[in-house]
Amino acid sequence: MNHKTTPKRFVAGARCPECKAMDTIVCFYQDDVFIRECVECDFVERITDDETVEAEPKSSVTPAQVIKIKEL
Repeated sequence: MNHKTTPKRFVAGARCPECKAMDTIVCFYQDDVFIRECVECDFVERITDDETVEAEPKSSVTPAQVIKIKEL
């Protein structure tokens, strides 16, 4: 398999929706899926181009928050 992954980048001023910690969110692409995760807790959110969202702490599934990504 050919896996494409971009470097993880911190998002300045972002607050984790799970643990509410400031400046702990990293974002990156993995196989055309945008991933947002917290480095302090288990929060992970996956966003695909067809606007389907999976938000999940690594231990259990939580309701998703829809974030639309628009290409420039």
